[in-house]
Order: sequence, then structure tokens, then C-alpha cells
Amino acid sequence: MYKTLKVSITTLFAGVATVALLLAFNTALVSADDGQDHPKDKAQPAADQKEAEEEKKDDKKEDQKENNEGESYTYKAQPGDSYTEMARKAVQTYGVNNSVNLTPAGIIFAETNITNEANAGLLEIGQEVKISNEMVKKYVEQAGKLSEAEQKAWAAYVPGVDFNTNKVGEA
Repeated sequence: MYKTLKVSITTLFAGVATVALLLAFNTALVSADDGQDHPKDKAQPAADQKEAEEEKKDDKKEDQKENNEGESYTYKAQPGDSYTEMARKAVQTYGVNNSVNLTPAGIIFAETNITNEANAGLLEIGQEVKISNEMVKKYVEQAGKLSEAEQKAWAAYVPGVDFNTNKVGEA
């Protein structure tokens, strides 16, 4: 019995180590735009290019203005939405608006801490959820400083996560 138990435990640890190694080598950067078509990013004639660049600057300024310190990301719960998904969307949006790239493990770290700090529970359809820019910034910065070992630990959750947040919190 003892030999069987010893062999089973050894086999279990070997399996866990293999999965951890596979996940460690399978991390990639993710942004809120994954899988989307970007018609504004297509090549444009030179005359239109200057106008498009100015429009992009205006859009970026407005996005940053909407999510400055003290501001918040606001979403309205739709069927199937969770607070964690809204936190994920806020983290990804912050990353896009501020040119911050996180690994999927880093995104999961940030969204988990945001959800925990908010003591979030189940959402009701139509419920408005506000996530402060300050809190998102705090955890995005911490996620960017995760050690390699911490990244690997958080990476264990990556396979079960859908990073496409396009419809989350959107009516």
C-alpha cells in the first residue's frame, strides 16, 4: 500500500510539473483588441493620413480623459457577465490606453485582485459596475512586476480564461 501511494504521489507531481512547464512556455501577450478587425488601421492615402492621425490623437486624449485618476470604468451587466470579466476588460482597456502590455498571467493577477478588493458578488442584469482607474492602475503596475515564478503560478489559470471581452458590460 505504501509503495503504491509513493508511486502515485510521484506520478502526480511529475504530471503537475509537466503541465506547469507547458504553460510556462505557452504564455503570450494579450490585448483587448485580440481577434478584432481594425478598419482605422488600414493604409490610407497621404492626404487622409494626416487627418486620421489627428483624429486618433483626439480619440486617445478623450479615452485618457475618461479614465484619468479618480475616474472609473463603467459597465452594465449583461446576461452571463461577471465582475471578474468586467475587471479583465478594465485591465485590458487600461493597457491599450496606456500602452502597457501584460502577459495573460498578469491580466489574471490584476483582475483577481481587483475582484477580491471589491468583494464582488453575483451581478444582476442591468447592474452598473464602476471600477476605479486608480485600482486598475495599481494592480496593472503590480502585475508588471511579477517574478518569473509568480508568472508561472498565475499562468496555470490561463487555459480556462476567455480574453475576448468585446461584449462584456456592453448593452
